[in-house]
Amino acid sequence: MKKVLSLLLAVLMLATTAIAFSSCGKSNDDFVAVDATDLLKEDFGIAVKKNSPELLAAINAVVDAWVADGTMTKYVDYYTALADYAEKGGTAPDAGTLKTSWDFGSATEVITVYTESGFAPFEFIYNNEVVGVDFAIMNQVAVNMGKKVEVKDIAFDTIPTSVKSDTGLAVGAAGMTITDERKQEVDFSSIYYSSTLVVVSAKDVAYDSVADLAGLKVGVQEGTSGDLIISAAKTDAGYSYEVEKDDGTTETIVVKAAGAEVSQYKQYALALADLKAGRIDAILMDKLPAQTMLSAAE
Repeated sequence: MKKVLSLLLAVLMLATTAIAFSSCGKSNDDFVAVDATDLLKEDFGIAVKKNSPELLAAINAVVDAWVADGTMTKYVDYYTALADYAEKGGTAPDAGTLKTSWDFGSATEVITVYTESGFAPFEFIYNNEVVGVDFAIMNQVAVNMGKKVEVKDIAFDTIPTSVKSDTGLAVGAAGMTITDERKQEVDFSSIYYSSTLVVVSAKDVAYDSVADLAGLKVGVQEGTSGDLIISAAKTDAGYSYEVEKDDGTTETIVVKAAGAEVSQYKQYALALADLKAGRIDAILMDKLPAQTMLSAAE
């Protein structure tokens, strides 16, 4: 009997190992990012230390001009292509007339830029430095103000508090969604990009709403909108937001995902690894970084 039991255990262990290897063998092509149809678009802004009117005005001057003349869209496209090139190689994207390097000259005064560098195309590591849309904005602001940028790459969920507690000029540039909660700690620039949250999952399930995540294991980056939304949606009260109707009144929308189990990660790459291994069922995150992540080389 012991021999039979040992044989059965050995077979079970081999089967489990095979399944594990099969899960880990999944490629980015096996997954898809689908718009969460029960959520509104979210607006990104640069988080600015309160009571910094000159800095806020300088940021808005750059943001407003680039949005108006299409430069912002060109930067988004360029840094999306550059992030793809950094992962896959091939032909480097042509920046054309876009400025991609900035000379701070002999500037001594610093604007401290808090970020989390795993959010391409808004910020990512390329040639051992942080680059991206947010840094194009802030580098140009620094040049315009006769200052220089100092980068602090930290955990995303600590950025608003870090900006608030900094003793000098400071901003949070991290593809940060403008929310009432964050406005209690920082001011926000004009909107420079609007994003849709997506559900990243296997192609054969392709969840298209937060409600679909009820009872599932969901990965998020700690402190992001995806984290706040799914964490609220899994409660009895759910996640709620207001929309304006055609008659001028507002309607409260409540989104629920009862029983969802939320796993928080410092970086999306770690969440993707767990998704491939089958340890979570989906990731809730912003659309463009999700598409960039899935288009990256293995």
